Amino acid sequence: MPSPLDRRKFFGSAAALSLSAASYAKVSGSNDRVRVGFLGCGGRAQAHIDLVNRFAAEGKPVAAAAVCDAWDGLEDEYEVNFGGKVTRRRYAQGLFPSARKCGFDVGDRTRVTKDYRVVLDRKDVDAVCIATPDHWHGRMLVDAMNAGKDVYVEKPMTHTPEEAIAVCDAWQRTGRVVTVGVQSMADGVWVRAFDTIRQGGIGHVAHAQGGIFRNDARGQWRFYRLAKEMTPKTVDWDLFLGHQFELAGRHLGPTPKEQPFDRAAFAQWRTLWAFSSGPFADLLTHPVAHLSAAMGVRFPARVTAGGGTYLEHDGREVPDVSTLVADYDEGCQLVLTAATVTGYPVEEVIRGRLGAIKFVKGGFQVFRDDPNRGATFPPRLEAPPTPTEVVSVEPPRNETEAMWENFLACVRARQQSTFCPPDLGAVAVATTAMAAQSYRTGQAQFWDRERRTVTPSDPGWAAHHAQRSRARAKPNQIFGWSGGDAGSTLAPPPHQKLAGPWVNGKEPA
Repeated sequence: MPSPLDRRKFFGSAAALSLSAASYAKVSGSNDRVRVGFLGCGGRAQAHIDLVNRFAAEGKPVAAAAVCDAWDGLEDEYEVNFGGKVTRRRYAQGLFPSARKCGFDVGDRTRVTKDYRVVLDRKDVDAVCIATPDHWHGRMLVDAMNAGKDVYVEKPMTHTPEEAIAVCDAWQRTGRVVTVGVQSMADGVWVRAFDTIRQGGIGHVAHAQGGIFRNDARGQWRFYRLAKEMTPKTVDWDLFLGHQFELAGRHLGPTPKEQPFDRAAFAQWRTLWAFSSGPFADLLTHPVAHLSAAMGVRFPARVTAGGGTYLEHDGREVPDVSTLVADYDEGCQLVLTAATVTGYPVEEVIRGRLGAIKFVKGGFQVFRDDPNRGATFPPRLEAPPTPTEVVSVEPPRNETEAMWENFLACVRARQQSTFCPPDLGAVAVATTAMAAQSYRTGQAQFWDRERRTVTPSDPGWAAHHAQRSRARAKPNQIFGWSGGDAGSTLAPPPHQKLAGPWVNGKEPA
């Protein structure tokens, strides 16, 4: 695995970041279309299919080549009564509706299939888009890379940390281009913030916070439609479960005996641990990825989590309020909360010894702090503080579109440093999966950097962590870069000289 402080692996080279839809046509060989197979044709996949079809209609060198889904699918219109308002919606998901959207003959079983391996065997498929349930991501990713395909995979990259490491190893071995659909990484604000931090702009980074907050009376993920057409005859339930497939030494999912066919388990799978880490994976993957990148850290040393199912008592297994706390050997902490029963957010902030960065729409604000003045800001602000500096960063008009443009540009340039490559995807998986495990077991989870694996509880962790933090947070070498005092040193008061143990009744020298 690359160094946890490798900036190029976090953000990509300048060339990869600058390639856009307008410029990739100039890359050698770009007259040949990138032909994409879609593995998983649910709601999120429809956005990807629509984008690729639009790109093709605009003359960009990309086209749909095949579709795969475990469900035959459904096309119809239906009414939704929510909040006292009735709206009529069109529904088109699953295998056959997606095939028709791409202009394929639904009877062509070599191009329209429930077996993803048929798509990977096609010579005219250059890349695949994986938008299946989370528990299938890792196996399909590894198989696709081994088959010589480039990959756009929805977040989270995998279901478990072990699968994430297997993906990273295959990515390095095969040299394929892979991007993880953490859409927020398309925003250049995280690169600018990292530049400010590495130049010592806010001193030693010690703490960061953020989160995702939603509020829907129907219950998070219960708004995904259940249809009578979802039956054991139209859904390949064995294939959906994935119990006959393995990756990193474990079966992908439960057996039919352990999880009988259930429309809710099929369409609302994010509520069940067997297929997802719930809000940890679906919601917190985004802030874990982009705040880790901005801070300049990778895998946390320890992760703990709390929360519970406080309001959404509807048969779900995952919590409706969950908080992740990640501590790093570099001497800092990340705190994130995902709640699906309240919509009021928390500020997204990175705090350092000499100041703080607050992310706002279109950039970030910098607030200088002076440790020589003691507590600078009151605990209850009468008014928002005035920033010392405002940095403007134009966000992409459409983050998913920007991710696809970058992915296609990197495919043509054979550049592995996409906006969100697998090594950053693995950081998000490990952090959120460790949090989910901590929540479920009530125990802290630890990351072994050398073995690249989650380890059991370590009673001596705090003492070891303090030593590692001091070693990594040396003046002028904060987070692995040099130049300028980053504010990690202390200026103890004169009376501190009186400290020290008395030996044999004698005052310390």
